[in-house]
Amino acid sequence: MVQQLTDPSVGLTSFQQALGDGEISPVRCKLDPDLYVLVDEPAGTPRFTYARIEEDGTVTAIAILAIVEPMEGLPCFQLGYAVPEQYRNQGRAKKVVKAALAEHQHGFANANVHTFYVEAVVGADNPISQAVAAATISDQPEAGSDKFAEVPVLQYVRKFEPAGG
Repeated sequence: MVQQLTDPSVGLTSFQQALGDGEISPVRCKLDPDLYVLVDEPAGTPRFTYARIEEDGTVTAIAILAIVEPMEGLPCFQLGYAVPEQYRNQGRAKKVVKAALAEHQHGFANANVHTFYVEAVVGADNPISQAVAAATISDQPEAGSDKFAEVPVLQYVRKFEPAGG
């Protein structure tokens, strides 16, 4: 069986289904009133799913931040993002990621966590996701191989620090 990278669009589909079934209740974000967040703990690990949700309940973009191994002793969140096919090529991924990162930094600063890392691991064969990661995380990715799927990837890393830090 060929392993594949985790596909955030699977999470988007599950999120949309759970939202439609009334199983989840994302809350409105503080900085961006058009962004919602759901915090859950699959397998005991905190995950933050930020979503753009239309009035009719349609999810038009998500950004997911899940805690992974610390980096340089600091918390690290792995970023995934997805946009339903009918909403692609409109800049929605970049916008939801930028808004989610701002909300995440704001929320963690309020919890007295001022410095953390965000990483995005993107398939080397996915230029659209690479463009989103380059625009929102870092324009200097490191090439490598995913340790689970064993496929070529690019790793984008950004350190978030307090203003002036």
